[in-house]
Amino acid sequence: MNPKYQKVCAEIAKTEKKIEDLQAQLKELNTKKTELENLEIINTVRAMVMDKDQIMAFLSTMKHAKADAPKIMDMEVSEND
Repeated sequence: MNPKYQKVCAEIAKTEKKIEDLQAQLKELNTKKTELENLEIINTVRAMVMDKDQIMAFLSTMKHAKADAPKIMDMEVSEND
């Protein structure tokens, strides 16, 4: 076979291997990132010094506030027009 062709094929294989390695590394980093985010959330909740019922009420309030946020933003935009 043509040496240039063989060289290109070898480069392709080498690059594909690098991509596989980098994708595996990226997946591992994303997993670590999620674990650290979860740990931060847990530490924040623990620092609030609330009992279980208070934490559940707080989370419920936050969930409803998040759901209402776009409506509030739409109202603010309308008022400024």
